[in-house]
Amino acid sequence: MHKRNVLDILGKNMHDIRFAKNMTLQEVAEKTKIDIKTLKKFEAGEYSGLKIPQYIKIATALGVSYESMTKGIEFTED
Repeated sequence: MHKRNVLDILGKNMHDIRFAKNMTLQEVAEKTKIDIKTLKKFEAGEYSGLKIPQYIKIATALGVSYESMTKGIEFTED
């Protein structure tokens, strides 16, 4: 899968989960200790600098599994 598509999917998943949980970006930022500007860019699919531990922090803050954050992404062994 093309890198840009992965970023778009991750960001959309985060946004959709956050919206469904009625959480603000500020709440996620406070729980994860990740800058709100970074989270905004991530949700927009414009930031690829997050590491796996940060994705896990976001998922935990949203009260979902890491797998929920990666829904719709096809992983290959390449």
